[in-house]
Amino acid sequence: MARVETDKEDLMVEATALVVRAEFSRETHSGDDTAWRIVTVGFRKDDSFSVYFEQDPFYQFDADGLLRRSFEGGLLFRTQATTLAQLRRDKTGEQTTLSRMDLSVDALEDFRGRMIHHLEDLQKGFADQTLTMLRCVSDDRDMQSRATCFLETVLAHGAAFLAPAIRGGQ
Repeated sequence: MARVETDKEDLMVEATALVVRAEFSRETHSGDDTAWRIVTVGFRKDDSFSVYFEQDPFYQFDADGLLRRSFEGGLLFRTQATTLAQLRRDKTGEQTTLSRMDLSVDALEDFRGRMIHHLEDLQKGFADQTLTMLRCVSDDRDMQSRATCFLETVLAHGAAFLAPAIRGGQ
């Protein structure tokens, strides 16, 4: 995660760890229950996958489709294998304090529901062909199919959706 928490000017330029990435747009209507218009998806060299709905939320999965990290509602989340740690940076003029709170079972299920909603919404956009690819950094121009396959893997995990705990500052 970046130490400076400002919106990225251009994820397609700045997300260089995603060696294969693409940006898609969709038309939004006033009745939409999700607000995103731009989504950026990408894969790292190790085949892990990230998806950014605008700037917030984003979800980062390991190569097996298990959630490692997320940013949602201005908060960082990191897997602890059985729950998510919610990380909050509190800044004063002199220092920054990182506070951690592990999500309760109910809060984890609420988080999972919101994540599933976003991912299914993206999956539906791919299936309905209502997304337009704006840019792609890859030799593989079929990012939509690759992302769709990965989303199927992620969504197949059900309640066991968390990757093993992240050790140290990875």
